[in-house]
Amino acid sequence: MAVLGALSGAQLALAVTLLVVVAAARELFFSPLRAFRGPVVARFTNFWRAFLTALGNVDSTTRGWHQKWGDAVRIGPNAISLSDPSLIKVVYASTSKNAWKKGDMYRVNDVVVNGQRISNIFNTQNEAFHTKFTRPIGGFWSLSKILEMEPLMDETIWTFTNKLGTAFADATSGAEPSLCMMDDWLTYFAWDFAANVSFGRHYGFIEQGKDVEGMIAESTAGLNYFATVSQIPWLDNWLDKNPVLRIGPKPLVKGLLYTVNLVADYQKKLSDGTLERRHVESFIDKYNGLKNVYDFADDNQIVHWLMANILAGGDSTAGALRPIVYYLAKRPEVQVRLQTELQGARLSVPAQWSEVKHLAYLDAVLREAARMSPAVGLMFERQVPAGGFQLPDGRFIPEGTTVGINPTVVTRDVSVFGDEVDDFRPERWLRAPQESVWNYDQRRRQMEEVTDLMFGAGSRACMGKSLAKVEMYKLIATLYTLFHINLPDVNHEWKRRNAWFMYQHDMPMVIRRRASSAATIPKTGPTRACAVGTAHPVDVDVDVSVSVSDAPAPAPALMVVGAGTAEDEGQGAERVEIIQDSGAGIAELTS
Repeated sequence: MAVLGALSGAQLALAVTLLVVVAAARELFFSPLRAFRGPVVARFTNFWRAFLTALGNVDSTTRGWHQKWGDAVRIGPNAISLSDPSLIKVVYASTSKNAWKKGDMYRVNDVVVNGQRISNIFNTQNEAFHTKFTRPIGGFWSLSKILEMEPLMDETIWTFTNKLGTAFADATSGAEPSLCMMDDWLTYFAWDFAANVSFGRHYGFIEQGKDVEGMIAESTAGLNYFATVSQIPWLDNWLDKNPVLRIGPKPLVKGLLYTVNLVADYQKKLSDGTLERRHVESFIDKYNGLKNVYDFADDNQIVHWLMANILAGGDSTAGALRPIVYYLAKRPEVQVRLQTELQGARLSVPAQWSEVKHLAYLDAVLREAARMSPAVGLMFERQVPAGGFQLPDGRFIPEGTTVGINPTVVTRDVSVFGDEVDDFRPERWLRAPQESVWNYDQRRRQMEEVTDLMFGAGSRACMGKSLAKVEMYKLIATLYTLFHINLPDVNHEWKRRNAWFMYQHDMPMVIRRRASSAATIPKTGPTRACAVGTAHPVDVDVDVSVSVSDAPAPAPALMVVGAGTAEDEGQGAERVEIIQDSGAGIAELTS
């Protein structure tokens, strides 16, 4: 202090200037990452990247960087963004022994219980921990097991399409059609869908047409925090993990309380023999069966697993559904071609997976929408393992460097997807007239690998990928069998915000019934989805081919229960598993 006191203002300013110059010289001439170009300010601080992320459009900014500086861009003092699709299998290897560990950004998803930071299966860097808590439930997420719950999926699709029909397709406001904000309604669907396969009941978003108990808003706030603060992970210690004063959104308290109360009620009814057993098990039934196999599978762990279902299946799937509906409205001719394929397939309503899984144009539309707007918009960070890594161009990245690939960048790679990557063109997923089968298979395989990165990749990929795929194919096939869904002005542009998941909004749509389409509709409507004694939908007597416009409006498939008071990648991963696998008591987690 005496030395500082002896310095004049000019001398102190000179000293500070010299320190800045030395630091700048070190970064410019001696940093092991000096060979990598990028924004100049990124060489010195991560705050610039956090600021851009907070603006909500860092995906577009990052694409611009790669167009300017190539496949490897320095985006922070110790961070490199990669865009070479061939590196996906390297950085995100399909083995639990993958040496590329998750970066520190995921630690923002830790929770603090009794002063201790607790990781979860999404953000942990400990592969043994990850394996312990994912292995018991992994089998439930296979496609064959997912399809056992197809009747539950059909219930939600019935409820949703019936609501759209009565509230919008059949409603008028004077001479003007009633506009449906499809961004909101697809979000309600995704959350109620996740609830029904998890609990065997809806939250009530669809029935009430609103964010019940503010659960969706709570989740969104958590993602906004995560997206920005994860760019400077140590900042979380002073904000959400501050032991004196926590600053930041509380992690999903309302959704957690709902799940806690539901599990408690489930166990009470199970013990006193009043639990109504359905012939189609939801995840709560499946997870409860693990109690007899794993000593850690107690009520707390069941809550954590169920919360992962909801958060992984809510915001993420909604972010994948909205682009499909939006781009079909922006390209009416594509919607017509899709509806022609659906009409020719003579689908059941709701459409069954067995009927839609081989529909080529439906598949092309959904994959192209995922390419244009992946559900995850930030890079999946990894740490370069011991020994470092040499890029294909010969440049060396030292160990400990944070690297990653952003799905929104590689899905616009012209070497993979051809020209016009900024255009919505489902035909790129189909075999060209003069293209050989071998060439098409090779091209298609590479496109799928890149587009699927939005689910994560390798040993840490999202377990819910198969469920999300079945959900989206069934819903879109059913929606466009029943309805025309169009923008009132085809030139209208949506708004979007990147907060790890992609949040698209301002999607006003006009919904009209398809009077000319013929569909095979079971006479008893949703009874088909709830038939007693079967794990799959069954037809009653015979199916009757009728005009969709003449089909009776289905009754609600089940009693809708309101929320009351109650890469595995993404919040649904990210904030998803924020409370997962901790082993902490429920009371502690809700405090």
